[in-house]
Amino acid sequence: MEGEQNFFTDVAKNYDKLSKSLTAGLDNIWRRRAVEMAAGYEKASVLDIATGTGNVALLLAKKYKDYRIVGIDFNKEMLEIAREKSKGLRNVRYVNGDVESLKMKSNSFDVVMLAFALGTFEDLPKALSEMKRVLKPGGKLILLDINKSRSKLFNSFLNAYQMFSLTPTFSGEIRREINMFIHSKKLDIDKQMLLHLLEQSGLKEIKCRDMSFRTVFIISCVK
Repeated sequence: MEGEQNFFTDVAKNYDKLSKSLTAGLDNIWRRRAVEMAAGYEKASVLDIATGTGNVALLLAKKYKDYRIVGIDFNKEMLEIAREKSKGLRNVRYVNGDVESLKMKSNSFDVVMLAFALGTFEDLPKALSEMKRVLKPGGKLILLDINKSRSKLFNSFLNAYQMFSLTPTFSGEIRREINMFIHSKKLDIDKQMLLHLLEQSGLKEIKCRDMSFRTVFIISCVK
């Protein structure tokens, strides 16, 4: 956990550039698709887990003016950037906290969202259990992430692209840190394993949507 804290502290100021570099600029398109799935509530309370620099929280706050959004992240430097980006928006706030031990009341959110962070949890089943706990009965969990189960050819292309795209923006020690993080395989998740965990947890109406040649997926389910 300390190593991840240091990594995100080091890349915080350039995190948005990094996200674009690693996804060929598709990251916000995928986030918008996930945010669309949070529709259908009136004055909803939404928890954006691992909010980082607030990209999902910002999209939610701008699209759903009557929603109340809380973004939570364990890295204070990332949260400072999220707060700066969210100035002027009254329906979003940010808190520092550990997702695997949420200091929030049970049954308190209509929607819980998480984007591009499932692979970073030390104990994924525990993290999913916490997400379910804070959801209201009938509330929706929305998970967006990169799919581990891609073809070898596509993986080779993606690795080459990522290495090429990082070079102009990042240099020296930071680039080495990013490469180590990428190759620790914390940027993707086994979709089938995740679906199994969600089913085991008792969540219902589990639906999965693949995008961009199955490189990413959005899963939604109901408590």
